[in-house]
Amino acid sequence: MTIREFYNSSIWQKQRKYKMQQENYKCARCCGLAEDVHHKITLTEQNVNDLNVSLDLDNLECICRRCHNKETHGIKDKYRYDENGDLIEK
Repeated sequence: MTIREFYNSSIWQKQRKYKMQQENYKCARCCGLAEDVHHKITLTEQNVNDLNVSLDLDNLECICRRCHNKETHGIKDKYRYDENGDLIEK
C-alpha cells in the first residue's frame, strides 16, 4: 500500500477518529483544538505497511494545524511560542 492509499483507507480514518476522541480533540503541544493526527515516526513507503508504525496509538499525536505545519514543513527551528502561546519568529 502506498502512503496515499493508506491515508485514504477506512482503517486509517477509523484509527484517526479514535485517537482524536481519545484525546478529546486537544493538541498535544499547545492544548488548542486538534485537527490532525501526526505520526511521530514519519511514514515512508518502507514502513507504511508496518502496523506498529502506521496505526500504533503510541506513534500518533493529536495536533492542531499550526503545530502540525510547524513540525512537518520544516519551520520548527525558525519559530517559537511566546508566553501567550502565539507562534513568533525566533
